Amino acid sequence: QRFGRLKWADHLRLIHGPFFPRILRRRKGKREFGKTITHIVAKVMTTEMIKDLSSDTLLQQHDDLDLALDNCYSGDTVIIFPGEYQAANLALLTDDIIIKGVGKREEIMITSEPSRDSFVVSKADNVKLTHLSLIQQGTVDGIVVVESGHMTLENCILKCEGTGVCVLTGAALTITDSEITGAQGAGVELYPGSIAILERNEIHHCNNLRTSDSSKSTLGGVNMKVLPAPKLKMTNNHIYSNKGYGVSILQPTEQFFIVAEEALNKRAASGDKKDDKMLFKVMQNLNLEMNNNKIEANVKGDIRIVTS
Repeated sequence: QRFGRLKWADHLRLIHGPFFPRILRRRKGKREFGKTITHIVAKVMTTEMIKDLSSDTLLQQHDDLDLALDNCYSGDTVIIFPGEYQAANLALLTDDIIIKGVGKREEIMITSEPSRDSFVVSKADNVKLTHLSLIQQGTVDGIVVVESGHMTLENCILKCEGTGVCVLTGAALTITDSEITGAQGAGVELYPGSIAILERNEIHHCNNLRTSDSSKSTLGGVNMKVLPAPKLKMTNNHIYSNKGYGVSILQPTEQFFIVAEEALNKRAASGDKKDDKMLFKVMQNLNLEMNNNKIEANVKGDIRIVTS
């Protein structure tokens, strides 16, 4: 009775939180005859669109992205031409496919459906999204949630309205040459035991959530939750103008990594080379590798270990 008029799905979400596994669809695997198909998503298909494909490529044309995804098996490729699309099947990615935009990435716009909890959710072994824009509108979960397996985001624009990219325990994510902006919390959030590689990305103007909760106000560009520590490699990223920290590392108690916090504070105060070595040692312990990143103009600071 205390849940009032909440639907059963809402009941589940209250019990398990917003990251209760969404995908119940089984993996299809490969087609029986072993062939792969390239799905063309466009209102009209022309010879110009397929001129770069090999002559033996098997093609299917769809004017609807959802239908294209519904017809995919592992090994297939979905090619999307400029336009605005919606697809509930993006929240049900179980097979190893490539979803690729052709044209300017700003003109290949995939928007979420506000009535749905999830936007892009994957538990495929290997799925790749490249050269397109994801625009979040009203969904509860992260703009992208990797439940298990590995997802690659390459040369994409992610315009968040709610939560940013979330990598759950045991899952892996690679993001390259992409832009993440507008998240209510962190742009990228790593759960314990997850793995992420971030290279040449821009993560900015995240943590737009108005809250008095100090733990949430620290979130900004990238947030890591430890025990066990996630693995994160960051190279040549630009993380700026976030309302929290550029990179935050969430520890469960005051005593956990207390030496690391002291090292970070000393480094911030003195800029001493000795403290740089201490910070490097802390990053090794956290499975955190950072090279040539530009972290600046974040309201709370650049990098911080935060106690939950």
